Amino acid sequence: MGPLLALLCVLPSDSFVRIERAFPRLRFERPILLTHAGDGSGRIFVAEQGGRIRVFSGKDEDVAESRLFLDITGRVSRSGNEEGLLGLAFPPDYAESGQFYVHYSSAVRDQVSIVARFHVDPEDPNRALPDSEELVLAQPQPYRNHNGGCLAFGPRGMLYISFGDGGAANDPHGNGQNPSTFLGSILRIDVSEDPYVVPEDNPFVGREGYAGEVWAYGFRNPWRFSFDRKSGDLWVGDVGQNRFEEIDLVVRGGNYGWNAFEASHDFPGKSKALDPAEHIPPVAEYGRDQGISVTGGYVYRGARHPELAGRYFYGDYYSGNIWSLRPGEAPRLCLRSGRSISSFGEDEAGELYLCSFDGGIYRLLPSDEEPGGFSRWPRKLSQTGLFASMKDHTPAEGVLAYDVVAKFWSDGAGKERWISLPAGKALTYRPEGTFEVPVGTRIVKHFRTPERRRPRLLETRIIERTEEGWLAATYLWDRGQRDATLTPQGRQFEVYGHGIQTWQAPSASECATCHVEGAGFLLGLRAAQLDRDGQLERWAREGRLKLPVGPLPPHVALVDPYDEEAPLEQRARTWLDVNCAMCHYPGGPGNASFDARASTPLERTGLLDGEVTQGG
Repeated sequence: MGPLLALLCVLPSDSFVRIERAFPRLRFERPILLTHAGDGSGRIFVAEQGGRIRVFSGKDEDVAESRLFLDITGRVSRSGNEEGLLGLAFPPDYAESGQFYVHYSSAVRDQVSIVARFHVDPEDPNRALPDSEELVLAQPQPYRNHNGGCLAFGPRGMLYISFGDGGAANDPHGNGQNPSTFLGSILRIDVSEDPYVVPEDNPFVGREGYAGEVWAYGFRNPWRFSFDRKSGDLWVGDVGQNRFEEIDLVVRGGNYGWNAFEASHDFPGKSKALDPAEHIPPVAEYGRDQGISVTGGYVYRGARHPELAGRYFYGDYYSGNIWSLRPGEAPRLCLRSGRSISSFGEDEAGELYLCSFDGGIYRLLPSDEEPGGFSRWPRKLSQTGLFASMKDHTPAEGVLAYDVVAKFWSDGAGKERWISLPAGKALTYRPEGTFEVPVGTRIVKHFRTPERRRPRLLETRIIERTEEGWLAATYLWDRGQRDATLTPQGRQFEVYGHGIQTWQAPSASECATCHVEGAGFLLGLRAAQLDRDGQLERWAREGRLKLPVGPLPPHVALVDPYDEEAPLEQRARTWLDVNCAMCHYPGGPGNASFDARASTPLERTGLLDGEVTQGG
């Protein structure tokens, strides 16, 4: 066997995928799921977290407008970042019954999750009747996070419902291992009778200490689940606590371990509460070097891409990574998408999509490209063309050193920043105080040990503007400080100086959890940060920055958080803006609901007398 044939055997054609914008003329507000009605119409329904469901033809790629199918925004709570309209499901008999089901956080009954039935307008198939709501069940929530929220009809037309453990950290009420509550469980009910009945073949019917509706339990936050339309297998993505995310294949009566286990690992202080033999381990898991919040997906059963058939695709909301697997196989990283993946979706034909909080719907397609494109990156930092001298660590001609007003907290490390623009290209100032960045731009940040006498380079992080978006990774320096090696998987190591310190060089996936679309991808490259020592004006004179004619629009004034002569409130607001606002802003990916941006009036940030939803 020749080397090329051997390589093709190692890397089968279904190893990688790519995404492309579907229905590019449509944009949604926090699209939380995509589904179909199964009625032969080919329509696609997209639910927005705020409380609206929109419908449009899935057969028209150039569709310019969606119809408002249902609007219940006045009934939906968005007080917590994880609250909202969270689930939508159409039963197998929808074409005849005109009934469908939603799962939402109630604004009328605070901290209560509602599963309700609605009816379509018999005169207009693209309009539901808001006043037709019928309560199926209501579940009080002790906190505003870990609501679960997924709905799906499974085999025999039964409705399956997911609830998280109720929120806060570490499952303080022990709901995950309490099958007498709906919390921390997936339910199975029969909605053919009003409001529902418990199927007689549910695993815990008639057992003392168990709720008959419970199909499986031991979950932390089963945010998205789906059924394989061919095998009937139930796949669940369960969001982890601090260390691991998991994918489960759920069986009747199964216990999936939380909070005695986090994925397949003992949970500190809790592992003795559950016999390991009772715990069904996940079929896949990953740690914080790959992402922070798993988004369960679907098994591909479409007809357009047979090479993907039978593979289960799932992703991570923060890092944008997408993996796939088949039962019994190890997961494969398929793509670093750079998107905030809130949900995957399936149209009537079985083709797969993903929803992103950038407002777009994306189609999943096969690809022969390596995930993330790092095959094109030089293995050594010396090969990047960024340095005039590796010995002296000086930038090459055209690579510009710059500084910011307020430095991101980096565990005491010293930092230097460079920017490399393509020849003849410049940044373009935007009215909101950010910049349009040309393709090929590289932003470089060097990290050094904090010693004053002999600081050593630890790593150099590079984020590059590509045709597809942004790509980031780190180069780790060798002990001799002569060169650095590309390490997209990241690494943790010890730093010796004033004692021993653990240093975490982030993986490319970890980089993507902060450099998100809502934060403009670049955290330091904005006017408020660069407005010091005449940098903006100097860049404009040198042709590196295109500024508007006349004075710049005012932007928020940041200060050095460690400048004791600056006002204390301004120092605190700056620190939060620089270190937290990339996740914590309205509609952002942060789990705690507050607005850390310094531009937001303090009384509107949610920072004063706010409710604690994380930690413990």
